[in-house]
Amino acid sequence: GEVAQNVAKWFGTDEGSDYLSTSIDQMGDGVKPGFEELYVGHEIASESIYRRIKQAIHRKRIRRILFRAAAVLVPFIVLLGLFQQVNSRVDLFGNSDYEEIIVPKGERIQLLFQDGTRVYMNSDSRLKYPRQFGLGTREVYLTGEAYFVVSKLKNRPFIVNLGGSSVHVLGTSFNVQAYPESQHITVCLDDGKVDLTLSSQQKYTLEPGEKLLYNKKDNSCVISKILNNKLHSVWKQNLLVFKDTPLDEVLKVLNRWYNVDFFIEDDAVRKYDYTLTSENMLLEQVLLDLEKIAPVRFEYQKKERRVVVRIK
Repeated sequence: GEVAQNVAKWFGTDEGSDYLSTSIDQMGDGVKPGFEELYVGHEIASESIYRRIKQAIHRKRIRRILFRAAAVLVPFIVLLGLFQQVNSRVDLFGNSDYEEIIVPKGERIQLLFQDGTRVYMNSDSRLKYPRQFGLGTREVYLTGEAYFVVSKLKNRPFIVNLGGSSVHVLGTSFNVQAYPESQHITVCLDDGKVDLTLSSQQKYTLEPGEKLLYNKKDNSCVISKILNNKLHSVWKQNLLVFKDTPLDEVLKVLNRWYNVDFFIEDDAVRKYDYTLTSENMLLEQVLLDLEKIAPVRFEYQKKERRVVVRIK
């Protein structure tokens, strides 16, 4: 009825989810071994009286056990009666079907999950996520780059799986870059606290203002201070920023942002690094800005959607 619907709505809130999670944990501890026992501390002279007393104790003990079992079961019966309505908002057992968002090259999007978590996805990225988060964990699978602003829910960690490694958080803002063609996974933490767990179960903890660089090839991990505050996440504001960036890395970023191919005609161009901040989203203008930095020419062949790179 209406009461059940209101209860189900409340279980879908942060407060209700926390209460439900805590209650289920406590119910499991409701009957403690030994607590149902009654002990007699002195000898009984008559064997028949002793047997009758033991029988009485046994009946009382059974009644107490049944009462305790009922106390545990009744809340579950109530919950099961509400299950269909509650589970439409909170997936109690984490059995939801998964969906996938694919962001092609040249595009960026924002996602807002039902728990309030916000995700900014960069170009050439994909995110697999459940239609409903489970009561125990909130788990997604990322390929590419994304910035997460995770809503804090007690006892419901948010897990970002990265194909073997995973980032575990509660309430945190952080950037993850894990493109499959790159030998590195990069995690930059702005607020909160995160743990990166490798496939070997080795765990690394990040504090705010720290950057983790994991080398997938040699399984090494380096944690350092973030020198340029939040430059790692300006892409979500549609800002293109390079800071002493080698040309090969510049071209990888431009390939994802604009979905154009780059053909290097002369390897001599690879020796130049680029520092640039651009709010202009036109590829032609970005290429002109890059040409002002080093003696490198970028010839944009629009029809073929490719750029030929050569020394001027």
